[in-house]
Amino acid sequence: MKRRNKLWHNLGLKIMAVVFSILLWLVAVNINDPVERKIFRDVKVETTNTSVLTDENKLYQVLDDTDTVTVTVRASRSVLENLNSSDISATADFSELSFTNTVPIRLSVSRYVDKQIESISGSIDSMKLEVEDKKEKQLVIEIAQTGEPVEGYIVGKITTTDGNAMKITGPESVVDGVKKAVVEANVSDLTDSINITEKISLLDEDGKEVTDSRISRSVNTAKVSITILTTKEIPVALSTTGEPAAGYVATGEINCAPAVVTVAGRSSTLADVREIVIPAEELDLTGATADVTKLIDVRGYLPDGVSLTSTNGEEFNGKVAVTVKIAPLVDITRAVDSSRVQILNVPEGYNVSLNPDSSVTIKMRGLQENLDQVSVDNLTCTVDISKWMDQTGVTELSEGSAEAEVNVSLPSGVTLTAPVKATLNIEKIPEDNPEE
Repeated sequence: MKRRNKLWHNLGLKIMAVVFSILLWLVAVNINDPVERKIFRDVKVETTNTSVLTDENKLYQVLDDTDTVTVTVRASRSVLENLNSSDISATADFSELSFTNTVPIRLSVSRYVDKQIESISGSIDSMKLEVEDKKEKQLVIEIAQTGEPVEGYIVGKITTTDGNAMKITGPESVVDGVKKAVVEANVSDLTDSINITEKISLLDEDGKEVTDSRISRSVNTAKVSITILTTKEIPVALSTTGEPAAGYVATGEINCAPAVVTVAGRSSTLADVREIVIPAEELDLTGATADVTKLIDVRGYLPDGVSLTSTNGEEFNGKVAVTVKIAPLVDITRAVDSSRVQILNVPEGYNVSLNPDSSVTIKMRGLQENLDQVSVDNLTCTVDISKWMDQTGVTELSEGSAEAEVNVSLPSGVTLTAPVKATLNIEKIPEDNPEE
């Protein structure tokens, strides 16, 4: 009879003993070092191979905050106790970009081998992207003035001193929304010129600021030079040349609108500016038979360093409207009673008079408005005998009659058209008889 091998003796009991031992060990391990889970929040997803997009001149934006993930790790307590968020790695490899613009997120633990980690999972499994073409745009930097200088001063000029253009780069949809670049220049209460540095704002078509962080700029600020000028009101000085046609005269009335203009310049320059002198050649009256009207641009007659600004609160284009009044001359004739003619400076021993029954004829010319001021009752008519003798070369009066010129005092603007003559009666006064 053959004996059995002791190894196989009671084999079932031996297998049961081994299984029981393993179970007993597992129970002991789970009691002393149980498997638990640990949550790590806001783990940053690192991106790799982004050149897949940038090499094609494209830009991307992460959507729905999918660049952070909450990670749950299952492992034994002893492993989790030494595990920190820095040990968790989340990566998105852009070489795995799908046609739906998503990139899988791969999770790993750097300090432990996979056998020590029972499981690792994330709250999301992919990064969502918005992919757009990259666009570049050139913008002129505009200046927006705010406020007003102190009264009596104006803004002469505002310029950027470090260039007036900038370049922006970003996603096409964002860059297309930017319509202008503006730098603000606040001139409130200024009395002197200043230089400032201000931020450049990007604005959309509604004037709202575009602050998208995906836009990169060639410059962020601009240096601005603000020139402040003093203002001064000065009159326009006018004169004329030439004579109107025969029978017409310039009345002397010259209308100018505006007659006073506001100029601006540095205080030292304006100190010596008293008026804007318009040359007489601008107003030639030669042969005129009606009012002469002309638009004259005064800007050509301003001193260097002086410019025009708004006048009477309104914009002024530099042209003044000038009208020189031209009117026809009128002839009139008036007769003055000879008794109103005064005889002056009669030599001693003579009596000079005019025929009391005669009158003196006065022919006058002038503007109607001036002639209307003439009254024969107010006219002063004189004959200066001494002057008449000098003019005619008479050394001694002779009795009889003689013709002499009468001097007539006329109002301004009225002239004689012919000499006024009168016939003098000259008598010698008899000498007194001594005996008598």
